[in-house]
Amino acid sequence: MTWLQVISRSDFTLLWSVYAFGFGWYAWMISGKLKISVQAGLLFALAARLISLFFEPLLSDDYYRFVWDGMLIHQGVHPMAYTPAFLMQHAEIAVVDPHLFSQLNSQQYYSVYPPVAQWVFGLSYKINGLSLGGHVLFYKLLLICTDALIVFLLYHLLRQRYLPSNRILIYALNPLVIIEFTGNLHMDGIMIAALLGAVVLSEKKNILWSSLLMTLSILSKMLTLVLIPFMPKQLYWSRITLFGIVSVTASVVVFWLSFGTHTGWMESVRLWFSSFEFNASIYYIIRSIGLFIKGYNIIAVAGPALALLTIAGIASIWWIYIRKPGMDWSIAMLAVLTLYFLMSTTVHPWYIGSLLALAVVSGHIYPIIWSCLIFLSYSHYADGNSAENYWLIGIEYLILFCWMIWEFSQDSRNTTLPSKHQS
Repeated sequence: MTWLQVISRSDFTLLWSVYAFGFGWYAWMISGKLKISVQAGLLFALAARLISLFFEPLLSDDYYRFVWDGMLIHQGVHPMAYTPAFLMQHAEIAVVDPHLFSQLNSQQYYSVYPPVAQWVFGLSYKINGLSLGGHVLFYKLLLICTDALIVFLLYHLLRQRYLPSNRILIYALNPLVIIEFTGNLHMDGIMIAALLGAVVLSEKKNILWSSLLMTLSILSKMLTLVLIPFMPKQLYWSRITLFGIVSVTASVVVFWLSFGTHTGWMESVRLWFSSFEFNASIYYIIRSIGLFIKGYNIIAVAGPALALLTIAGIASIWWIYIRKPGMDWSIAMLAVLTLYFLMSTTVHPWYIGSLLALAVVSGHIYPIIWSCLIFLSYSHYADGNSAENYWLIGIEYLILFCWMIWEFSQDSRNTTLPSKHQS
């Protein structure tokens, strides 16, 4: 893990080799072939995260935008009101740092980060100012805490279901989670922790606090909005209605209070579905067909169309969920997010963290496999070319789809993961 912290993403061959080696050790540990207690595994997981405190992120430069947004908040300028490029040309609006601007990977775009993230950015800037090292340390400590909370909540859910507690190591020791969350400061951990907290409280029929935690998850990353209908069945039907109303209403109110008439984030969302593409699967197949027939990239049509198909697919999963008594919420949520990512035009490696957390409870293995294969997408940055290697992306998804077909056909969930309870 330490070596991965000092390898540039442009050196893909070395990066992938070290990651694959580390993932091999991880697979050996969670398979049970290497005898390791839960306590020892968690100490190792914590140590790996603490080591990252001494290194700056090399696989992502998103954190520069965190500092930029925090800088604007500190000056009373709304981050959603102007693009960085616009502010550089209008010094009367805000005092901005030219060096920080030069590091941004989204100079022409509005911020995409929802309210909770913006609150964190503002707090970090209040503490650290323009000290990049201070910001990095702040975010890493925050994400170590969120990972600790996720592990605690997963442990609670496993014990509640009399499932082996050593499954928490699937998430805690996963190299992708360690590298992308603590190592490279992606905030998905806040979303996951709030979602799991909402689930735990909903199983105790605590509707108010559960819905407020769900609101926190949505305000961290709007992705979990689609998971509201898939909360534990203890909530159905009257309770899920109240849960949904409170969660959605609170989310809308906070969004309005936070962003008001500043709708730049909506433009960023539109561009996300109609312009951005990275490490996609089904979309790339459709795009290739479109190029052959039309002679140009049909993302402007294919992106929104796939979004509509995803909504239809989620509705179908929900119909199965409410009609199938034995279907657990974790399996339903995993199916929804898997469908969403497979239909998306952009799938970054850290997105898989949410699937891993759900895999711990549901018992499915393919998110673990994907957390290894998705690292092949860093071939995009090989030698600084910023061009996708479609052969490697094809390998990623070919292996993933083959594994998923085998896993579902063999019903291997309960025979591959540890079945005896360990503490």
